[in-house]
Amino acid sequence: MAELKPINWAYPFPSKDTSNNPLQLLTHMAQAKGGFYPTGDNGLWHGGVHFDEGTAAAFDQSSVRCIADGEVIAYRIDKRYPVSEFTDEIPRVKRAPFSTGFVLVKHRLQPPPLRNADGSIAESPPPPSLTLYSLYMHLLDWAGYQAQPNLPHPAFWGTSRCTVNTQNQGLSVRASPNKNAAKLSELSRGAEIVVGETQGEFSKLVSLISGTAQPALASDDKGQLPGYVFTSLLKPQSEPAEYDRVVVLDNGLPIKAGDLIGHPGLYQNHDSAAQHMVHVELFSCDDVPGFIARSRAWASRLPDDQKTLLKVYKGASKLIAHREGINAGNPPKLSDKGTQVGVDLIIPQALLDGLPASHKIQVTIPAEGSTPASTSTWWRLDGLFADDNGNPIDGWLAEQELITTRHSPWEWEGFQCIEETGTPVEKLAYSFNAKGLLSAEEQQNYRVQISNADGGPLTTIARLYDIVDANKDGTLTSREIRAALAKPWHAHMLGQLVTKYESEWFWSRSKWDELDPLLAEEPGTPNLVWQEEKQRIEKLSWWGDLAGRHGISNDRKAWHLHSIATVGHFLYASRLIDVDRFIDEYTCQHEQFAANTPAFSPASKTNLRIIVELINKYYERAPEKSNLFELAYMFATARHEAYYFPSGEFFSSKPEVGSIAYFNKYDPVLAATQEHRDRAMENGNTQEGDGYKYRGRGLVHLTWKNNYRKAEDHFDIPFVTQPEQAAEPEHSVPIMIWGMKEGIFTGKKLSNYINPNGVDYLEARRIINGTDQRQRIAGYAQKFEAILRKTSSAKETFVP
Repeated sequence: MAELKPINWAYPFPSKDTSNNPLQLLTHMAQAKGGFYPTGDNGLWHGGVHFDEGTAAAFDQSSVRCIADGEVIAYRIDKRYPVSEFTDEIPRVKRAPFSTGFVLVKHRLQPPPLRNADGSIAESPPPPSLTLYSLYMHLLDWAGYQAQPNLPHPAFWGTSRCTVNTQNQGLSVRASPNKNAAKLSELSRGAEIVVGETQGEFSKLVSLISGTAQPALASDDKGQLPGYVFTSLLKPQSEPAEYDRVVVLDNGLPIKAGDLIGHPGLYQNHDSAAQHMVHVELFSCDDVPGFIARSRAWASRLPDDQKTLLKVYKGASKLIAHREGINAGNPPKLSDKGTQVGVDLIIPQALLDGLPASHKIQVTIPAEGSTPASTSTWWRLDGLFADDNGNPIDGWLAEQELITTRHSPWEWEGFQCIEETGTPVEKLAYSFNAKGLLSAEEQQNYRVQISNADGGPLTTIARLYDIVDANKDGTLTSREIRAALAKPWHAHMLGQLVTKYESEWFWSRSKWDELDPLLAEEPGTPNLVWQEEKQRIEKLSWWGDLAGRHGISNDRKAWHLHSIATVGHFLYASRLIDVDRFIDEYTCQHEQFAANTPAFSPASKTNLRIIVELINKYYERAPEKSNLFELAYMFATARHEAYYFPSGEFFSSKPEVGSIAYFNKYDPVLAATQEHRDRAMENGNTQEGDGYKYRGRGLVHLTWKNNYRKAEDHFDIPFVTQPEQAAEPEHSVPIMIWGMKEGIFTGKKLSNYINPNGVDYLEARRIINGTDQRQRIAGYAQKFEAILRKTSSAKETFVP
C-alpha cells in the first residue's frame, strides 16, 4: 500500500431499509442478541458489534463484505467448527459449535490532499495517515462451503484454479502475454485450468484439469503447459491454503470496499441456541489521539465544500412541528413555536440530500440595504432528535449561521478517546457487586478490586455511563445498552467513543485464570463451564500469530472504533456515489426502466458495479466537479448504449456494436456509396478495414479513427494501434466522461444542455449522434436522477 489515496467504504451487510440513513442504521444494532459496542453487560470492554439473528430483519446477512479498501493480511478457516462440551445441572452434555474463522484486513486512512486553485495537488507535506484493521470473526467453516457448492468463495484464498468463463466461444491461448501474440490453442468454455503468475492482463497457463484444448498442448519438462490466457475471462475456483490455523500473508492481497469476505458462521454459547453470527471490529495500533489532532489541523485547510457534516447543538436549535400547509410557498419561520433540541447530533449532508422533495424547503431572503440576498434551508427531520427530557421530537430544522455548524469528517467532531486503566478481574468484581451477585465474604475478599474499579475505569468512562446507565447504579446491563442504541442521539454518541485496551484476541492464561475464584460456584470448586470457556477463548485467539507483523503491536493493546459508525462517518466523504446503495436502488427499479425488461442478472449487476466504481475513481482524481444531472445523463447513455444483446447483459463490461457488414459502410474502400466513403475519409478512416477496426466500442461507442486518435492523445494510451482497449472498462468510463463533457463525438457538450439555465435531457442526445431514441434515454436519465439523489453526494449546483 505504497500509494496513499482516499479509500472507499461500504457496510459489511446491506441494509434492507433502502434509505440507508446512517443514524438509523446505528439503531438497528440495538436488535442484536449480544455483542454491543463498547462494553458488554459483564463489565468488560467489547470492541466489535455482532450481526446475528436479532439484526437479520434489518440487514441482508447472506454474505460478509469488506468495509473499506485495503489488503487482506491474515485469515483462518475451520475445516469443521470446533465444539465445546458444557455440562448442565441435569447433568446433560451440551455440544456447542463455535466458529474461529476470521479475516483481518489492513487499511490506510488519510485525508484528501490540499489543492491549488487550478485543481492540481499542492506541494506540501503529505496528509497525516492512520493504519486501521478491520476484523470479521466467526465465519463459515469449509464444511459449510462444501455443503453449498454454489456459494461464492473469497478471492483471497487463492486463485490458481480457474474456470474458463467466456460467453459462447472458447478462450485463446497466446504464445506470450500479448493480445497480438500467436495463438497456440483454444480452451473450451467451462474448462478447468490451473494458472501461475500474472503478467499485465494475462495469466500463465500451467495445466488443464478438465475440458479440451484444440489443438492439444504438450507439457514441458516441468509438467506445465505453454501459453498465456486473458485473466478477466477466468472465474477463480479458490480454496483456502490451509485449515484450522492462522494464515499470515507476507504480502497483503488487495481487496476493495464491498468485496466478499466470507459468510456468517455458527456460534453457540453455553446458555443459548446456536445461531449464525459475525463479529465486526475496527481497531488501530497507531497513536489514534495524535492522528485525530493532526487530522483536525489538516481539515482546517480543506475547502468548505468538503464540510459534509451538519452539527446541531443541544439547547441552540428548535424543531417546528409539521402542520398542514407548510410547503415551499409557505415555509416555517424561526419565530414559529417549536421545541428546543435537547441533544447534540451530527447529520451527514447525504442524509439531508436524500430527503424527499417535500421535506426540503429553500427560502430566499431578499437584499436589504447593504445586506446581500441570502438563502436558508429547512429540513423536515423525523425520528432523530429528543428534547431536554429525552422525549423524541420531530419537525422542521433550519440551518442557521452560528447556531448550526459545518464540519469535515476529518475534524472528528465529537469523538472522544478513552484509555483503559483497569483489569478484567476489577471490572468483573465491580459488575458482580453492583448486581448483588457477591456474598459478604466475596465482597470482603474483592474490596480492593471493587475499589480500584470504582475509582479507575468508571471515572475514565464517566461519559459512557452518563449516556447509557439509565438507573445510575454504576454498571451497565445489556438492556440498558440496547435501550440506548435504539435512540439515534445516544447511538451516535456511543459511536464516537474510541477506546484503548488489551485485545480480547490475545491469549493470556494468567489474565483469565485470575477470574477463576470469582467465577467459582463454591470456594475451591472449579466452574466447569468457565474452564471450557477459557479453552474456547484460547482457540479463538490470533493476536500472538501476528504480533510484530503488519504493524500489529507487541503490547497487545489497540484503539477500538465503532465499525458501523465509522463507515457511516466516512462513507460519503470520499465517494461521489455510494456503490452498494446505488446497486440496490437500481436493482429495485430495474423493471421500471423499460417494458418487458429481462431480469437483472448477476453479470449485469457486476458490470454496473464496475462502472460506478470507475466513475468514483475518475472524479477522485479529476480537478473538475460533476453534478447530479450530468451523472444521471451519463448513466442513461450507458444504460442504452451498453446493452449486450447476445447475452442479455445490461451495462456490458466490454460493449461493442455492429458487424463487419454494418461498419463496411464507414470504410473508405468497402463502403457502398461515395457519400459514405467521403465521410469515412473525413473522420480518419483511410485504410481498407478501418471501418470495422475503429467500430463503436465502450459505453458511448467511440467510433472513427480520428476519435480514437483524440482519445489516445488525451489519455496517452495507444488506442489507434490497439483499438480494442477502448472497450476495456478502465478506459471506456473515462472516455465517456471526457467525451461527453468536451464534445468529442459531435461537437456538442453536456454543458450545452445541462447548465444553470436548465436541464434538457431530451436534446442532450445530440452529444452522441443526434436524436434517435432520445425520448427513451431522457426517461432513463430521470430515473437515474432519482436514484442518485438517494445515493450520491453530487451537487445540484453548477460549477462554471
